[in-house]
Amino acid sequence: MPEQAVLRAGFYSPGPLPTAMKPGLRKGLVSRGTAVFVLALLVVTGVIAALAVTSSPKGQTSQTTTTTASSFSTVTALPQGLDSFQSDSQLQSYMAANAKSAQNYDRAGGGFFIGGPMLGVNQVAVFGAASNGPVAAAVSSTSTPSSPSYTGTNVQVQGVDEPDIVKTDGTHLFVATNNTASVSNTKGVTVVNPYPGSNPSSASVTIMNAYPASSAQVLSTVTILNSSILGMEIAQNRLMVIDQRYSNATYVGLALYDTTNLALPKLIGNVTVAGSYVAARLAQGYLYAVIQQPSYRFDSEGNATGVMPYLIEQNADTQLRPSSVYYTPNNAQISDYTMVVSVDMTTGSQSTLSVLTGPSSTVYVSTSNIYVVYSNFRVYEAADDIPGDAFTGGVISPAVEQQNSTIFRAAYLNGTVTVQAVGSVPGNVLNQFSMNEYDGYFMVATSRFATISGNATRSDDVYVLNQNMTQVSALQNIAPGENLYAVRFVGDMGYVVTFEQVDPLFTISFADVTHPVILSALKVNGYSDYLQQLFPGYLIGVGKDTVAASNGNFAYYLGVKLSLFHIASDGTSSDVQDYMIGDRGTDSPVLTNHLALTFDPANNVTVIPILLYKVSGTQTASPSSPPPYGSPVWQGAYVFKVNSSGFTLIGMVSQYPANQNYGDSPNNDLQIIRSVIIGNDLYTISGGEVMVSDLSSFSTVATVALP
Repeated sequence: MPEQAVLRAGFYSPGPLPTAMKPGLRKGLVSRGTAVFVLALLVVTGVIAALAVTSSPKGQTSQTTTTTASSFSTVTALPQGLDSFQSDSQLQSYMAANAKSAQNYDRAGGGFFIGGPMLGVNQVAVFGAASNGPVAAAVSSTSTPSSPSYTGTNVQVQGVDEPDIVKTDGTHLFVATNNTASVSNTKGVTVVNPYPGSNPSSASVTIMNAYPASSAQVLSTVTILNSSILGMEIAQNRLMVIDQRYSNATYVGLALYDTTNLALPKLIGNVTVAGSYVAARLAQGYLYAVIQQPSYRFDSEGNATGVMPYLIEQNADTQLRPSSVYYTPNNAQISDYTMVVSVDMTTGSQSTLSVLTGPSSTVYVSTSNIYVVYSNFRVYEAADDIPGDAFTGGVISPAVEQQNSTIFRAAYLNGTVTVQAVGSVPGNVLNQFSMNEYDGYFMVATSRFATISGNATRSDDVYVLNQNMTQVSALQNIAPGENLYAVRFVGDMGYVVTFEQVDPLFTISFADVTHPVILSALKVNGYSDYLQQLFPGYLIGVGKDTVAASNGNFAYYLGVKLSLFHIASDGTSSDVQDYMIGDRGTDSPVLTNHLALTFDPANNVTVIPILLYKVSGTQTASPSSPPPYGSPVWQGAYVFKVNSSGFTLIGMVSQYPANQNYGDSPNNDLQIIRSVIIGNDLYTISGGEVMVSDLSSFSTVATVALP
């Protein structure tokens, strides 16, 4: 499932977290470790996980040095063996040997399997001509002056772009919208659904002039029927659209368009994979997409049969060569082919390799490596002798092992991807920001169940691995009993936020990777879900304000909180300013999706979408009750100037009419979810329109309706 769809404590959610804000996205207490802990108790029938990790493959040893924050635990990260298949028969035999595990788990409910039943190798998915090509209305292009500075996608690693629903080249905007019943462009061309009786929903990419604002207009619309657009990438005269659709199974499409003529995009490449999207990145002129395809097919009685990995290119199916499929010889749990598809953004040519894994959830990509994480949550007595087996539904082992995360590293260079190493770390990885590569080393922060001083609790750890995925060092039990909320690595420094009743911000130095050191632990009220360095020595934290409960070791969350932290040269940290927005219920997509935040370093301007809740004067609560929820009164974007002194609110922009409150408006598609700054203009994007505002006066300069 997509990388944003992983819950804080490491358990999967039933579906992706919404990119648009919805009231009540988070309910109840912020001490969510309690609920997760109860779930774990149910999973293991009341037995708390003891500390253990999967053994190293036969013939391998792990030479590690462990530095611990507290001497409570000795669990370590371990490298594992890795190999590829030499023939179809070898691959089929391996799948058959592991089928019992998948079969028993599927009969028990199959909660971790992603996507629908997989098609046979010789079945080809045909989606109709309209879904594979653009539907465009030509509009005369006008010459525009060179664009000034502009903000791109808010990415984790410079030089590695991330797909999003809005892209700009500084002169044009590319905006993806979903769930359109009938799509018309500015010339009145309507897309007709080619599947009578089916859901006529479609997805579109609107290509428009953006700068200068006086030229803002739609140039063309690319429409994909019966689909949902997950993200886009742009390059010189190229547009890549990543979509997901369902037709007897789930498919991910990678459609490449030539945009030399922006008024008439031309489809030049199309790769489709039966499976579910995990993540993608754009680097070195290539798109690298991680997609999971089920490795088993089930009959009406739940019997599992291994199937061969394949993809569909230009409407013709292609089976992957067995030599491009990798596996761990120690029979670690598997359920999917995790594919890395590389697509040349110039020619559309592709290459694909696959690794047999469990369900992957999180991906980190450096400028030279792709790291893919999958977790083993439950360990039962393995009926088929598979260590780390989560699928048998069998009897709990006398020595119940806790959850671990397996990570494989694949190197990439100019479109060529090679699997290099695989290893495992104790615990679960929160999100992509929990991982980092620096100076040839890989850092990863995890959270796990642990027994400390005889008490069942949680432990937050950070591991340093070399390129062979062998542990070099570790900091364990950083904040026993607290939940991991946010992580960010910047150079040789790491920042970790944990929370129970207060928010400690830990500053960790990796200057000596063999001995990482906690330099400071700053305690503040509330917590941060997301951390980002805006300029050297300063971090912004986006999260929630909280109030401690009068009874119990937990807290209630309130409105959105922006924090500015200063990190001194010696690693000591201070809270420069906390800026509170709204009452309980106030939300922002930045809390779950970093792509929603815009930062303009040229002007030190930060833009954050906000759904504002306010408590009326008549709403009260007793001292022993939770604080009252507010009511939704406004939605739009808060615009801040940020410097070393803190935040200054310089404007608020909403696409809703001035005479309408957000909660009373009949319009459901004007929630601002993204923003772009070009020169002195702010472009805010919702599902219904693009609005251009002057960054000085915040007056509306132009609006362009979206299909």
